[in-house]
Amino acid sequence: VYGRRGSSALFARASLPRAVPRAQPPALPDPRSFAASCMEPGEYEALVARAPHSATAAIDLLQAMRTHKIRQPELVVIHGGRLLKGSHRTFGNELWTVMEQVFIAAAELGVEGWRDYCLKQLTKKFPSSQRVERLKGIYQESEGKWVEAKKIYVKILADKPEDTLTHKRLIALLKQRGKISEAIEEINKYLDTFSTDTEVWHELAMMYIEAGSLQRAIFCFEELMVANKRSMYHILTYAELLYSVGDYEISRKYYSLACYMDGSNLRALWGLLAVNMALADKDKGNDKMAQLQTFTVERLKRAYAGKGAHGKLATGLLTNGLPAVQ
Repeated sequence: VYGRRGSSALFARASLPRAVPRAQPPALPDPRSFAASCMEPGEYEALVARAPHSATAAIDLLQAMRTHKIRQPELVVIHGGRLLKGSHRTFGNELWTVMEQVFIAAAELGVEGWRDYCLKQLTKKFPSSQRVERLKGIYQESEGKWVEAKKIYVKILADKPEDTLTHKRLIALLKQRGKISEAIEEINKYLDTFSTDTEVWHELAMMYIEAGSLQRAIFCFEELMVANKRSMYHILTYAELLYSVGDYEISRKYYSLACYMDGSNLRALWGLLAVNMALADKDKGNDKMAQLQTFTVERLKRAYAGKGAHGKLATGLLTNGLPAVQ
């Protein structure tokens, strides 16, 4: 094993050749928005802006993407490829980590030149590394050679059954082939052993949402909230799922929690407004719920004040287009 372990997009789809049909991915939220939110406001954008102008800045960007698990493979190939074309002394101890990072991004995008170059160099440097063997499996995935990829992963797990990354590649393999039900079954088996892996709980939740099994997705997000009680993303998604299955009372509690944590969060405020409207008949005569709705509308109006045409449209809707809680 070489260098520090860079975070790869473990469930990312390897790029497929045109002759192989590619399963459509689920409509997921952009993971960059969640990962970059762990950084200071504007920090990631500043790194991206500086990266084209210096090698040090590009290395800092790639390191930040690994640390915060920001999946933006096109930037990795652009800046990592430019760095690899230059002197390898620039990297210091980061060379092999960056090379792995570029390989994974290139495999995902179908940039065969960088994919093949990086794998060749890594294999030459670390001929007996199981980590490199896993990369060979990703290479086979990118070629659409599912059987060969599976053989590599199964062999790795026979020698090292606790290798969670290889387990995840097997799950990704099923997902790429459109075998969602089998992928869900494999994830559940995985979680029987590695029950604290929040990344896999999230992946399972997204698969359940894609399959329309919202109640099961709700259970997954409950597990995620146990692991991270203050994650705004988990709280809001949980509230939205509860709203979608008609559990408005509990949904309102979690939207209210999100608004308490961040009173300017538009997703939380609009969600609270929607669930209040859904419960409007039940809330008639309840002064506290009327106050809650008034609070929500006023916060939204304040958020859209002075925001131009779309702000006026939103303010008009909030003023004239909503049924009141009596």
